[in-house]
Amino acid sequence: MNVLNYTIIIMGPAYGTQASFCAYQFCLSLLNSNHQLQSIFFYADGTYNANNFTNPANDEFDIVNAWQKLAQKYQLKLSVCIAAAQRRGIVNEELNHNIAAGFELVGLGELSEKVSQSDRVIQF
Repeated sequence: MNVLNYTIIIMGPAYGTQASFCAYQFCLSLLNSNHQLQSIFFYADGTYNANNFTNPANDEFDIVNAWQKLAQKYQLKLSVCIAAAQRRGIVNEELNHNIAAGFELVGLGELSEKVSQSDRVIQF
């Protein structure tokens, strides 16, 4: 079987839909297979996954923390569309910032580059 490079685009928010959790589970499956995870990109409402102020109840799955641990364990970059994030109040300014550790604000040019280097692009 050929090894494929994947780019994952998350457009669903951290909570309210299953999109982010399903993307997380898919990424785990990829990392435990022979395939490669080229890029994880948060776009549109998916940028809410990068909000450091997300505070789920004790009995809920902490998806923001899960993304952070995944990125740290596998040395992955969690790319967040800067324009979409700013529209949703997620900023990384010197005095005021609420972007969670491990997430990085980038432009759409980076997504375009990663897509061109990938064999498959999956959107959640």
